[in-house]
Amino acid sequence: MPVRFDLGEMIEDLTESFIPILREKNQKFVINTPETPVELFADQIRLTQVVSNLVTNASKYSGENSEVTIDIRSEDNEVVIAVKDQGIGIEQQDLSHVFGAFFRADNESTRAQSGTGIGLYFCRMIVEYHNGNISAHS
Repeated sequence: MPVRFDLGEMIEDLTESFIPILREKNQKFVINTPETPVELFADQIRLTQVVSNLVTNASKYSGENSEVTIDIRSEDNEVVIAVKDQGIGIEQQDLSHVFGAFFRADNESTRAQSGTGIGLYFCRMIVEYHNGNISAHS
C-alpha cells in the first residue's frame, strides 16, 4: 500500500539489518544521500525488499574487506537508487538477462553461492509496478 516516506530514512533504518551480512566479510557499508530529504509516495514495504535484495547480492558477490555503497539522488522529478559493489562483475552478455526469472550468471563466484535466480526478477517486477526502471552495469 502506498505511503509517503523519506527514502533516506528508509535506507538508514535498513542499515542495522545489513550489519550481520556485511560483518561476515568485514565489508564497509556507505550511504550517500542528498542534503534535502527525498520523499516518495510508494509501497515502502516493497521498495524495502528491493533495496534489501540488491544490498544482499552486492555483499554476497563481493570479497572480503570490500565496500557496498548506496547512492540516492533526485533529478528531474526522478529518484535514482544506485547500489554499487566491488565484486567480480557480470559478463556483458549476461547483463541483459540478470532481471529475468531463474537467471543466474555462470561464473566461479555464482557457482559458489546458493540462490534460485528469482530475487532480481522480483526486484524488476516491484520497480516496474512503481513505473520505474531497473538496470545493471558492470
